[in-house]
Amino acid sequence: MAESLSVDPNLSFAAADVFCYSIIMDQEILSLLQNAQHLGIELNEQQLTQCDVYQKELLLWNAKTNLISEKSSKEIVSRHFLDSLTALQFIDKPQARIVDIGCGAGFPGLPLKIAAPELALYLLESNRKKMSFLKYIVRILNLSQTFFLHDRVENLMQENKWQGFFDIVVTRAAFKLPELLPYAAFFLAEGGKFIALKGWDIEEELSQGAELAGRYVFSELFQYDIDNKFLGNPRKIIIGEKIK
Repeated sequence: MAESLSVDPNLSFAAADVFCYSIIMDQEILSLLQNAQHLGIELNEQQLTQCDVYQKELLLWNAKTNLISEKSSKEIVSRHFLDSLTALQFIDKPQARIVDIGCGAGFPGLPLKIAAPELALYLLESNRKKMSFLKYIVRILNLSQTFFLHDRVENLMQENKWQGFFDIVVTRAAFKLPELLPYAAFFLAEGGKFIALKGWDIEEELSQGAELAGRYVFSELFQYDIDNKFLGNPRKIIIGEKIK
């Protein structure tokens, strides 16, 4: 069952009397603002504040719980926020129902939700500690229309209500394409798409996925090169659209 948290519609996230965070434009947040613009994304003050809070809380939690690697914790803006936002250009339905499978500490789902608040986001994660963090950060960021699926993918696929329920399946390095295809085929509505954020060297994986695509009602797979200097190493995004 999907769980959601209540959101106070009267709560202004950036209100100084509620939150002790301030949006002093430090270098990292400034780079987020500027580089998001290079991706065609305009982040307002509230969204930047939310990212700032997210980053600070993630570092605090990560000191006690292994949410992200020590190396990537030093590059949260580029390795996590901006990398996640590269998927936004492929979401063409403003109020899409999207599930982030194996979202870990919330990537790519939460940065996408912050940048596009009208998305209905479902965070699917089986790890208890990571789910605790997700519930906490969603609450303090006051994100509406954000739901939690604390379970394994295989278990949810036993429940008919989730079949064909989503417009978008998104995942970042959680599954190889041959493993992702049957999951995406189950969760997606006809005409829906999966968005898989990948590293650069996936030639063999992509070949294996392409061979299986037809079996899981995807006509073909599309690859897009993502090569922005501010992201570090180049990467790819793989898109599969479910046949109508």
